[in-house]
Amino acid sequence: MDMRSNGASYAKIATTLELSKNTVKSFCQRNKLVQAANAKKYSYIYCKQCGTEFEKISGRKPQIFCSDSCRAVWWVTHPDKLNRKAIYNFICEHCDLDFTAYGNKTRKYCTHACYIASRFGATMAK
Repeated sequence: MDMRSNGASYAKIATTLELSKNTVKSFCQRNKLVQAANAKKYSYIYCKQCGTEFEKISGRKPQIFCSDSCRAVWWVTHPDKLNRKAIYNFICEHCDLDFTAYGNKTRKYCTHACYIASRFGATMAK
C-alpha cells in the first residue's frame, strides 16, 4: 500500500513483491489505492437518490446518481424538479383539441386513437 501511495507503478510493485502485474493492479483497484500523482484525480460524492458513496473522476461529466436504477427512481418520484425545456403546444389535426408534448416538436395527434382514426378513415366524435 505504501509503495502505491508513494508513486510506484503496478510493474514496480509486482517486481518487488514477485507477483504478476495484473494481481497487483486488481488489488490496487479493488482497494482504491492510487499513485500519489493521481491522488487528486479521485473524489467521492453521494448518490442523490440512495445516498451511497461513489467515486467521481475529474475530467468526466459530473454524476449525480450511482446507477441508472437510482436515476430512474428519482425521476419518477420528483417530477416537479425536472427541468423540462422541450414542451411543445399543438392542436390535434383530427379532433382539434389543444395538447402538449415533451420532446417531439413535429407531433400531429393528441393520442394514438386520433392517429388511427385520421389515417384509416374512422370517424370520432369531436
